[in-house]
Amino acid sequence: MKASAVTQSFKALASKINNQAPLGPKESNRLLTALTSSFRKHLDEVHPSKPHDDGKRPAVGIASQDTDRHDMHSSAVLADKHMASLLTNPLLVKHAKPNQEVRPEVNAQKAAIEMENGANPFDLLESYHAKGRATIEVAVCVMRHFRLSIKNLSYEDQIQKVQAEQAGSRVLSWLWNSQLMHSKAYVDNNQMQDGLVWLLMFEGHEEALWQWLDSGLELPQPTKLVVKNSRTGNGGSMWKSRILYAMVMTKLGGPNREARSADAALNIYFRAVQKVHSKDAALSDRLLIASQARQALRKALTHGHLHHYYNTSPSLYDGFSASFSNQQTSFQYSTIKAAHDAWNLAALELWHPTRMQANTLYDILSQEPSDANGLSAIHERIRNASTDRERSFYMHTIVRAVTLLKTAGQYNHSAKLSQLAKSFFPGHVKQFEKTLTLAYAKAPNDGQKREEQPPLEKQEEQPQHKERLKGFGWLPPYSPAPT
Repeated sequence: MKASAVTQSFKALASKINNQAPLGPKESNRLLTALTSSFRKHLDEVHPSKPHDDGKRPAVGIASQDTDRHDMHSSAVLADKHMASLLTNPLLVKHAKPNQEVRPEVNAQKAAIEMENGANPFDLLESYHAKGRATIEVAVCVMRHFRLSIKNLSYEDQIQKVQAEQAGSRVLSWLWNSQLMHSKAYVDNNQMQDGLVWLLMFEGHEEALWQWLDSGLELPQPTKLVVKNSRTGNGGSMWKSRILYAMVMTKLGGPNREARSADAALNIYFRAVQKVHSKDAALSDRLLIASQARQALRKALTHGHLHHYYNTSPSLYDGFSASFSNQQTSFQYSTIKAAHDAWNLAALELWHPTRMQANTLYDILSQEPSDANGLSAIHERIRNASTDRERSFYMHTIVRAVTLLKTAGQYNHSAKLSQLAKSFFPGHVKQFEKTLTLAYAKAPNDGQKREEQPPLEKQEEQPQHKERLKGFGWLPPYSPAPT
């Protein structure tokens, strides 16, 4: 899509977001002419060019007349200066030039201090833009401050606050008018993108985001993005991947999290796979753009020991599970990738809303691993988890499978998988046994859905969870935390 077409597309989007969208050149000139005429008329009324002759001229002589002329001259000079300051105010300039003398982090630090002293975050952003000091770092600081200021409110009150401030609309308008949307600083800053999406969705502008995603707007390729198989042709559209991720994460939080339903998040993913990028684009292109959203959903749905979305629609859940298959993508499909997808599918089966089962995962782990079946990579990854968090995930996944097998009466499989797990975690056997004991105590033997969150584990992971969120600050504690 040509740049002019993208501009028109954004203007249409902006008109739906904010009825006070920036005026075009003609409208701006007409407005300035009207303001100038009105201001000069008001000046003539307050400071007439000739003194009013009321028949009572003072008998002070020439000195008095000189004083009147001096006063009138001073008023006119001040009026001209005032008009000049109005007409050259950066707020009336579409693109304020950034102040290159001040480092971005200094601007953000100053903005934080001003907000702590009571400045309105979004008024401050617009003020900084007028001074040429608004940067991506300042915008992130503004959104973080606002997010933290409303974090203890109810969901409904947070919605009301965001809408009252027109928070998302104002940040988006600044981002577009400053042209920073086209910068590397924007596409490389995940907090900027996540925060903007969160605000726009809370403000009620989800459809506006879809219009934005459906446009042909191309932005710089994110620095951290690595596109395999020379698929760099999609780089200009890869900014959409983070937008979709943030939309999914927003829907995984709030009332949907409390209702333990991932339906809204899954609907966003399926709509993206079906439509985003272009109607004629290959399925692999749309899957590439939706890849971050897919990962977020997989993590949320397979970490049921932290938060189980057990009220998710079974049909939507099945549709998502089916995406982990080589029939669903035209990417080059290696044996290792097939094994990883089989593992992901098996993990999803453990937490199915209505048909929980562990047989697939048992088959994967009980087979003799080899390079031929791709399972060597899976076994190696479980044995050599790079972080405590990753090892905890594998441990809880196997514990879930052992528990389900035992509940289903498959005692031999359950015992074999439990013994195999101890070989996977030789230095953490006691931790595995403790986790297994807690899982047995909470097994849903009565067929009712229960919270799968051992109290001990919650206490152990709480410091890690807080540490993990430090880098996100203003972001809601989704499940899982944003990565």
